[in-house]
Amino acid sequence: MQSISGSRFKKLSPAAPLSQFLSKHDASHNSGFITRLDRSPVRSKIITFTKSLALNIGITLFMLAVCALSLFRCHHSNFPPNMVMSLWLTQNALVLSAVAILARSSVVPFFLGECRLRVCYGFRATEIIIQRPAASAMMLPQSQSQGEKEKGYASHNYDAEYQYWRMALHAIHPSRCYAAASALLSPEYWMQEYEVVFDALRSIAAGEFEEDGLEFAIWKQDAKRVWNVCELWRMHEIMSDQQEISFFEAFLTESGKPELLAVWQKMLAPSTMPEKASLREVSSKTYHEVVGKFAQQGLDYETVWSQISEETWRSKSCS
Repeated sequence: MQSISGSRFKKLSPAAPLSQFLSKHDASHNSGFITRLDRSPVRSKIITFTKSLALNIGITLFMLAVCALSLFRCHHSNFPPNMVMSLWLTQNALVLSAVAILARSSVVPFFLGECRLRVCYGFRATEIIIQRPAASAMMLPQSQSQGEKEKGYASHNYDAEYQYWRMALHAIHPSRCYAAASALLSPEYWMQEYEVVFDALRSIAAGEFEEDGLEFAIWKQDAKRVWNVCELWRMHEIMSDQQEISFFEAFLTESGKPELLAVWQKMLAPSTMPEKASLREVSSKTYHEVVGKFAQQGLDYETVWSQISEETWRSKSCS
């Protein structure tokens, strides 16, 4: 990959296998992707899937019951036959439209996607998550010239990058996938691009690219058909919200895992040093080490940060 601005923004060579893979699956309007590796404990994945299975079975039974009642019961027998027929057709059209929306947004992708994924691959310690983000999420910050940085634009760009990080964490949170009934048909409810995930697993098994290439990031194809990536997992290099850092430290201490705090601080240490290619490589290795340490303690690193971010925003809203 070729660096664009700092270590977080890069261009992917069109000849790279990962670039060709993304191009094959990108939508016609170049919506791009959000990717991440879910390292949450296997037990939590099983619990989330079980809740999702119960929810979707319940939705399916409910839809069948509503359709049966709508098709075979008529409460307008006192009206003229032509009016009864009109009311019956209108009622059924509304019911079937609602059923179609629920089936398309939840039931069908869950049973044909999630269940098929579990049958084929089971529950793994590290799982690939791929989603197409909203169009507004794909306005990635552009690279800056040295003159712009000297004029003070850098802090504004960092703030924008930080917001993308928050947005992506919220949009692709593993615990919200198919498990929250209250989030149906809302922005809180999302589903994976299962066909893309299946193809990614096949490509990784064939050795075409590494699983780590799909680490937490936003991918967008530019007008020249070149893939740009914002590596969101590197956002911790510019953490500046002291309240958020304090929440994170308090969370680890109260969870009885203070040793993880030292591991996390080790990852931030290179960010205080001059940016060099060798240091970026060390940062990448350190990040994977940190994520692995958190996973060993039953914690998903990015999920923890998502919870901390939401707590910080609630605290600021109340103050």
